[in-house]
Amino acid sequence: MDESALRRIREIKSNIEAMLVERQTLRDPGAPPSSYWTDFCSAFDYTLGLPESAFLKLRIHTYHFTAETYQTYYFGNADQFWATNHVTELTQGIPPELVINEPAGGIGFHYPCGRFLSEDTIRFQKVINTLYRSGIIGPLRERKASTVLEIGAGYGRLAHHISEVIPGVHYLIVDLPESLLFSAAYLTLQNPGKRIYLYEPTDDTEVTLSRIRNGAYDFALFPNYKIGVLRPLSFDLVLNTASLQEMKADQVERYLDFIRDTCAGVFYSRNQDRQPRNRELVSLNSMMRSRFQMTEIPEWRARVGAGSAVKRYVRSAARSLAVTLGLIPSASKEEDNPYRQFISTPLRS
Repeated sequence: MDESALRRIREIKSNIEAMLVERQTLRDPGAPPSSYWTDFCSAFDYTLGLPESAFLKLRIHTYHFTAETYQTYYFGNADQFWATNHVTELTQGIPPELVINEPAGGIGFHYPCGRFLSEDTIRFQKVINTLYRSGIIGPLRERKASTVLEIGAGYGRLAHHISEVIPGVHYLIVDLPESLLFSAAYLTLQNPGKRIYLYEPTDDTEVTLSRIRNGAYDFALFPNYKIGVLRPLSFDLVLNTASLQEMKADQVERYLDFIRDTCAGVFYSRNQDRQPRNRELVSLNSMMRSRFQMTEIPEWRARVGAGSAVKRYVRSAARSLAVTLGLIPSASKEEDNPYRQFISTPLRS
């Protein structure tokens, strides 16, 4: 890692520490993380203490967001991974410029064809595929500049790929300060030539907004408790994957109201109605329906041949019999509360 990158990581850590101090001074009940995310933040608070050089291996620590570890690939079977994830079929009909790989320094399986794949690669490829097939990415690629907002970007992986497939995009992220440490560091390391702004409490907000409007930044990252300052902006696309489901109801309301009021294009969401362990939310989908016109996009499923279909039918029949006999539970929480993806437009009076 060169000295400029080390210096930038030091600055990022300093900014995050300043945000955490600022948050403690706020009386806003929506500022702290949900109980669900408080547990997670306490599990990866050690990352602030890592030396700057350790961020070269940041991907080793991103399991806190996606539960994906390097051991999966060290001990796993590459051929089985390819077949199980139907990699060839996954990108059929997708333009080559929209096909993504695990970035350098990542974790995953390397293939002779040049692909570098991980579970996160498959996950985010599906998001990009949905945006392409729904006619969203195409028009954004044709524009000279577009503005995208992601609520809860995790370690910044989707942001990185969207910035690759939509040239000239201005990408904003709003997230917990603890998470911004990951996304700011990841985007900095993966995009050394791009202009990245990370919120500082001492910055002049009006000056920052003016610079964002003028396209001064490729990425701009703000803590969740400062989302209000972004209301003068307008977004061509808003994204949220698997994080609204983990928030408190008042936080979800604030985000959904903000998206409804500022989204000039569409809002893509892929979430459960409520993460089963999150006791501070009742129904995300009902909250969305009161603010958006929602179109559900079916989850992608690989086509199966007749033989595979027969095997799947036999497994399903065997499972049904086992449920009837009381040998296994009727369904898992995942089946009772599936991930559903929606493309929505705001309902405005």
